[in-house]
Amino acid sequence: MGYINPSKTLLDGAFGAGHLAIVSGAKCEVHMTDPRQWDANPVASFTAFVRTAEFALTSRRLGEAEPEPVSAKSATIYGFMFSKFAKWLAAQKKPFSHVGEQDLVRFVSQLRHRGEQNSDITERYLRLLERCYAHLKIAPNPATSATKLASENRYLAKNEGTEALEQEQIDAFVDALPSVEPPGPNRAGRLPKAWKRRRDHAAQASMLFGGLRVAEVIGLHIDEVDDAFKHGPIRLQINPEDKHDTSYEHETVVYDYGADALRRWLVERLAEDAKGNRIIEGDLVFPGDHTGKPMSKVTLWRQVKATFARAGIDVNRAGGRTLRNTFAARELKNGRTKADVKEYLGLALERSAELYETARPRKKKSNEAV
Repeated sequence: MGYINPSKTLLDGAFGAGHLAIVSGAKCEVHMTDPRQWDANPVASFTAFVRTAEFALTSRRLGEAEPEPVSAKSATIYGFMFSKFAKWLAAQKKPFSHVGEQDLVRFVSQLRHRGEQNSDITERYLRLLERCYAHLKIAPNPATSATKLASENRYLAKNEGTEALEQEQIDAFVDALPSVEPPGPNRAGRLPKAWKRRRDHAAQASMLFGGLRVAEVIGLHIDEVDDAFKHGPIRLQINPEDKHDTSYEHETVVYDYGADALRRWLVERLAEDAKGNRIIEGDLVFPGDHTGKPMSKVTLWRQVKATFARAGIDVNRAGGRTLRNTFAARELKNGRTKADVKEYLGLALERSAELYETARPRKKKSNEAV
């Protein structure tokens, strides 16, 4: 069998809509140990494999009892991870069974260059692929070799610790947020003056006090905000559609000042003109312009960076990730469990929340990029 480029399958198949389709039944059965099937359609092959006892048997955390198949939610997370690799495979025009250690190092390295991975998550990607190649009895296992090669040659940077703000820095960041005061009286029939400043104020406060990713802020829809005008925290029902491609549906809560800022912004965001039409159009909470188009990631990144600068906060990563880390670390200190934080952040595994237990400020080194 020749190699079939899986790019169309990735767009139209199991992961195209951001959901994991479970292959079951005799008519849909995939020969899970046949490398040719994985080469022809890696996504469908993995989808069939991940919910089986055979996949559970590849875990390194086996006990004496017979392992149970992974849960639907875990299978979905594994599926998102594998689909990213499968898309990369399609772009490389390389069959799954012919991948070598150098290919895998290039894959995880390009993720890190785009700022998507740290060393712990990189290891999980390689471990997931190691389980697939072990199941196919491909030896030597390219993922095992890639992990060793990356470690020995330092292709993958060592984690430098999770960075989060202390309370004094949180207060300084809030004080440095864009002004919520209009520069003058608004005129009838015109957009409110400086409305984007108030949008940016609420967006950044929601990141700091709600743990939202940049992509989740940009893609947050009005109907994902639950009971915004009641006193207290605001719950958000995060749907991964048109947001982060490795997210999944989860719920988070915007607390304290973040809830106040978001509530105040929504009053303006939902305001209507004399004809009953919203002055700021569309269904996004934080639109990029008055027509409702999405804000760009670069715009939000620049605004967050500018707030860090005004606040005089000296950290290595003056961006959305530090705000998200701060939310997680703060919640753990306030008595939330790792399971709570896992849900709030939309993490794949509860142990992923452990790194926030030791999060702290990390001053910028003189030889590090600004």
